[in-house]
Amino acid sequence: MAVEFFLAKNSSESAKANGIALHSAYNPEIEAERFAQGLDASFVPACVIVLEAALGHCLPFLREKFPGAKIGVIRFCEDFKSRDKEWDFALSLRKAASDRGAEEPLSERLFLALGEEGLYQTLFYEWPPSARAWPEETRIAWQEIKAAAQKAKAVLATREHFGKRWLKNKIHFFERLQKTAILKKIKAPLVICASGPSLEETLPAIKAARKKIFLCALSSSATVLARFGLEPDLCMSCDGGWWAKKHLDIFRKRLLNCPLALATEAALPACLFKTKTIVPLCYDDDALSKEFFDALGVGCLFARRNGTVSGSALELFESLSDGPIFFAGLDMQASKTRGHARPNALQTESEAKDFRLFPKATRAARSALKNEALEIYASWFSSFPLKEERVFRIKGREPFKRRLGSIEDISAEDFLKKLESQKDCESASFFTTASLANGKDKKRAMRQVLEKWRGSKEFLAELFPADCIMAAREKDEQEKKRRLDAARKKSERLFQEIFKEGLD
Repeated sequence: MAVEFFLAKNSSESAKANGIALHSAYNPEIEAERFAQGLDASFVPACVIVLEAALGHCLPFLREKFPGAKIGVIRFCEDFKSRDKEWDFALSLRKAASDRGAEEPLSERLFLALGEEGLYQTLFYEWPPSARAWPEETRIAWQEIKAAAQKAKAVLATREHFGKRWLKNKIHFFERLQKTAILKKIKAPLVICASGPSLEETLPAIKAARKKIFLCALSSSATVLARFGLEPDLCMSCDGGWWAKKHLDIFRKRLLNCPLALATEAALPACLFKTKTIVPLCYDDDALSKEFFDALGVGCLFARRNGTVSGSALELFESLSDGPIFFAGLDMQASKTRGHARPNALQTESEAKDFRLFPKATRAARSALKNEALEIYASWFSSFPLKEERVFRIKGREPFKRRLGSIEDISAEDFLKKLESQKDCESASFFTTASLANGKDKKRAMRQVLEKWRGSKEFLAELFPADCIMAAREKDEQEKKRRLDAARKKSERLFQEIFKEGLD
């Protein structure tokens, strides 16, 4: 859309887009001031974003109305980019994630820029003239904002629901941790096994190449590899739910030599801490676990939190390897007959509950329906900016229905061809191991860390994010204090329970 610039009657800059005035032809400042004064704000925002503010005459009035808030703009048109430096931040409605052209949705960039807490403390407004000039772009922008808000809601709900469980998992992790290892630079081709249905069809090729690769199993694929006679060099698990333990039960009697890469909040059967070597993972936003690692003198690998362990694995191994990275079973779609490669610990449990009125066919039909979680995960992979073109996805007999951005889909035959000149490797050379002392000194160090965090704003925000966000949004100081006091009381009850369970 052509943009025309001109001077208003008061000599201020103004503009039109295809004949539609984006600012007043007489006094753009007066128009902008009225706009800011008329905005309704139901809470105290940490951030205010305007959809295509054009020349930005409203900016000083927004800063006056919302002191302390960051003020940003979403651009529909490149003609106003020279004004972006005046704003705290600017996002384009459409923007390529990398020079290879994978488009990153605005919803993902909003979530990355603001996070789930920031999105809940952000007010969005549209500049009315721009909404008339760009109706389709305005519609898409609100659609993307809604998608970002829905993701923020889901993440906050997960944190609120699992926060206490994750904290207890972290404490159990450090209490029980005995033998640890750190993964060094991987100089061999790397294969990461997820549990999509196509994994079964790629296993013969993986077995043929086994001596030439570093094989990492994501926890839900471990039973599939074990059944096929493959022991991975490493198994990775980040999930704190009870179902994660189900996937790791296989390590009680089989895959005895495979170390486990675990996030501190991951769920693991207690007995495995005595028998398994643990490669500790610490999320880069997990300040509490960082303090535990420092207090106990334990080394760890830093990882990025992600909705799916496959995403965390990709980011981790991109930094730990220089060679090609192959995914197997990363379908991001269910087949017509099953949602996962077989055997799957959770599906095996579900099969035991099948009966005449709810047979296996009904479960299979449900798994074939559109899965919103898979849609979110696939969107993340599609927009992930790969550092190099060295990430591949191995296909089964059928091509994948969905491409994952810059990740190249290859056949099992092409996978083997890429490894023809590769020499055999020894997985043990990729680890350095260490033992961790147990006893009173460990508990004393852990308790000191927890006492430091007890009642802190950071800890309250981690455990009770909804309470803290609502307090931050609150205009009334007494109501703000009431919400924070309620969160502190819940935190105190939780700490008393934790200390009673084992840190006394």
